[in-house]
Amino acid sequence: MWRCKQCKEECDDDFDVCWNCGAGRDGAPAEAVFEAERVEEDLEVMSLNAQSTGKGGRRSLVPRYADAYLVARSTTDFGSTLKVIAILMGIVVAIAGAILGSQTELGGVFDIAWILTGVITALPIYILGILVSAQGQILKATVDTAVNTSPLLTKDEMRKMLSLD
Repeated sequence: MWRCKQCKEECDDDFDVCWNCGAGRDGAPAEAVFEAERVEEDLEVMSLNAQSTGKGGRRSLVPRYADAYLVARSTTDFGSTLKVIAILMGIVVAIAGAILGSQTELGGVFDIAWILTGVITALPIYILGILVSAQGQILKATVDTAVNTSPLLTKDEMRKMLSLD
């Protein structure tokens, strides 16, 4: 255990910053502690990326996040398309049944049966569309979190990436 020099709270040895005020073990303000760690991490990651790609690693993140947003939007749009197809398919089945039912003496009974058939046909596809859209939204939220917490992006790059909706 160590005692914070700023607020005098006791902190576990596992932590380098105070749980209460965020000051470092040496009493440095939270921003200074995190900024020093961020600079150190930036240099380490950029040097690893430069070694593996032959380029500066920082700029390679922007296209990666842009591609992730493209996949998320495409997944959401595909789910929406599935929902529209399901509705149209249900309507077509119901109308086809109404037309066929009008040619028989039991037209009203066949109309109800065909409407139910249309609903039963469309419902699983519509539910699939909901699930696919939800997966796209989850991916979008995950990428938002990655962009917002990335120490390798500047504030302007973060704003640019988060406005891609």
